Amino acid sequence: MATDNENTKNNKQNNTQRPSRRQIIEHNQQRKISLIENNISAEVFIPESQSLLRTFRHFRMLDPIDASLRAFWGDKITSKDMEKWLKLVDEIHQKVVEAQEFGMNLLIENGRTRGIENFLLRQEVRRGIEKKEKETKEEVKEKAS
Repeated sequence: MATDNENTKNNKQNNTQRPSRRQIIEHNQQRKISLIENNISAEVFIPESQSLLRTFRHFRMLDPIDASLRAFWGDKITSKDMEKWLKLVDEIHQKVVEAQEFGMNLLIENGRTRGIENFLLRQEVRRGIEKKEKETKEEVKEKAS
């Protein structure tokens, strides 16, 4: 009977021991890898501005609201209601695209990419600046001719 108590005591000690730092890191890496593998098309979004922190929750809710409305369409949700919903969603999309284009043009007009931390945005702005400079050079050549 003493051996059973000792085994129980040893098992409790083993169960209460904290995993090593290396084990924790490996576990977290495996968890992240499986998360990425299970969600291939997922995108990570880390808001960096106050304006997006304010509105991101609302954007995130649009998808489940839309899916639910489509599921309940016809059951107390009329076609007229859905038309209005779709029109509102389209207006939101148009405003977001308009804001993005306006902001991009401001960054291109600024003429420099230093200080832009987002890699994809920096590349896009760089391409826009190069395109603008090329157009300017062509205009100068045409005027000189």
